[in-house]
Amino acid sequence: MNETIRQMMAHRSIRRFTDDPVPDEHILEAVRAGQMASTSSAVQAYSVVRVRDTGKRAALAELAGPQEKVARCGAFFVICGDSRRHRLLCERAGAAYADTFENFLVSVIDASLFAQNLTLAFESLGYGACYIGGMRNDLWRVRQIIDAPAGVYPLFGLCVGKAAESPGPRPRLDPGAVLFEDAYPDDAALLEGVGAYDRVYEAYLRERGARPAGWSEAMVDKLQEKTRADAGLFYTAQGAKLG
Repeated sequence: MNETIRQMMAHRSIRRFTDDPVPDEHILEAVRAGQMASTSSAVQAYSVVRVRDTGKRAALAELAGPQEKVARCGAFFVICGDSRRHRLLCERAGAAYADTFENFLVSVIDASLFAQNLTLAFESLGYGACYIGGMRNDLWRVRQIIDAPAGVYPLFGLCVGKAAESPGPRPRLDPGAVLFEDAYPDDAALLEGVGAYDRVYEAYLRERGARPAGWSEAMVDKLQEKTRADAGLFYTAQGAKLG
């Protein structure tokens, strides 16, 4: 295992941070590393808003859960898919920007690849991180807080800072349950790959003092409930083509 893979394998979500700020030079270094992620045809359809204002941080923390770490971590970011600059370039050239699902999808993929590189860079510098999907609880309010114009799609938040806890990594599915040869497996084989993981996941929860449950049970509990049903309406209002 080389040093890069060792760093990747050490990832775990940090939910308690010290009050130490993240220096600007480390943020710039991590952003530059994030930008080296692959991007479709050099489109670079993403942006990241660092939120410093304590009032805005408090508002984002409240709508995300509430999640106190959003307000308390050393640095907080909103990761966005971003077609704004591309729309402006087309407008300046007298051309019509093509509102397609593909262009929206590219922005989501580009932003996610950037964010993963960004997080890995921060972790390599000794920081902990936690993605905040709770940003999508109220995208309309997020848009207002960060002044996101049309063509900008807030996707998720990212807490970064010095860790005030040291949890173990959450176990993942066995590689054989996600890596397939030549074709996707049938449903029986797919479910068989989940069985062993259920036992591993239950042991992980028990060790953390949480109610022990298999991954299957956790996923059924989570995914039978419709959440953030208006996300599609929001992204459509921001200019995304979803169909």
